[in-house]
Amino acid sequence: MTLLSTSAENAIDGAFARLVEIASRGLPRLVVDGGRALCHRALQRPGGQVALDGRSERYTAMALIGIEHWRRHGAPPALALDTLYDGLASWPSPSAGDQGLILWAQLLRGDARAEATAAALLQRRDEVFASRSDCASMETGFLLRGLAAGRAAGLPGIAAFADDVAAVLVRNQDPTTGLFSFSRRVRRKNVFRTRRETHLGSFASQVYPTMALAALTAAGGDAGWQRAAERCADRVASLQGPTGQWWWIYQVGRAVPALRYPVYTVHQDAMGPMMLLATALASGQPRRYDASIERSLAWFDRRDERPDVELLDDDGGMVWRAVQRDDPATTAALGLGSGELLRLGRVAWTGTEDRRAFRGGHVCPESRPYHHGWILLAAAMWAQSKVM
Repeated sequence: MTLLSTSAENAIDGAFARLVEIASRGLPRLVVDGGRALCHRALQRPGGQVALDGRSERYTAMALIGIEHWRRHGAPPALALDTLYDGLASWPSPSAGDQGLILWAQLLRGDARAEATAAALLQRRDEVFASRSDCASMETGFLLRGLAAGRAAGLPGIAAFADDVAAVLVRNQDPTTGLFSFSRRVRRKNVFRTRRETHLGSFASQVYPTMALAALTAAGGDAGWQRAAERCADRVASLQGPTGQWWWIYQVGRAVPALRYPVYTVHQDAMGPMMLLATALASGQPRRYDASIERSLAWFDRRDERPDVELLDDDGGMVWRAVQRDDPATTAALGLGSGELLRLGRVAWTGTEDRRAFRGGHVCPESRPYHHGWILLAAAMWAQSKVM
């Protein structure tokens, strides 16, 4: 079964229709803890079975965000949402970034606890702006996206906080290339880690700051935040692979892929479109990235990497996580095996572009709940872009 149709718009429509069905079918299978949370991951087992591993409040918040956005356009998945929100509200020690996700979800739901979450975030200003804080681009993007939702809702004190967070976040953006590093430079004894985190950035390091800055502009923030979002979105779109791939790790100063693989399916069917659509919607030019979005979704059919293995499980409601060079049983941080991690450390110093061919390779046989939620969010954003 193909994801493609006869025209770009019809192809995107058809792809999202199929993906929404997969996400809606899969999410109810991922509930743990008596319905109060979603799992960390679902592992593929023989015979179409999946085994649930762990629990993740972060992934629960992300899934709820996607569900709330999608319910404006179609039927939500069959989940006890109030129970999930109750579980999320009882999370004992979320990071500031995760609290931003919670705030975003609660505001979408109309949850009365959103004001308390916003007040708790305002109490964390010193923590967020501490001089030795890493200011990780992904986590700060989470925080800022929640603050943008709070600003749009008119919550007191949030607008100024959001602008201050945005100002800190854009320090991670290379002024020439527009790409975001993993984090900002801070004093740290581990010079190798500092080099890696300030000279390299993941795809997620581009997606979440770009979405947050665009959302802040749409909520009444300064137009400069939108220009920062567009610089990143335009640059990432220019680096898209020949069959629509979004590469994994970038050399920020040179704007080249430092490590191309893994290619994560959530980047292709959700996060890439989310980033581009957020930027397009805030700019008032909803069609500006349609070609890149179509290529992103079409990768499932056009890919050269392991075309013999199906990545979409329609009946089971799963999308398998990635195609990658290393055996998933051997991967650790960043989805990389030991050899690829060593290479990552080297390219932080050399700036070498990864031009290696992908031969053989593996499919990572797991699916994560946030992927389902982000599919729903991306589909909702696409639907919104069509009526602007």
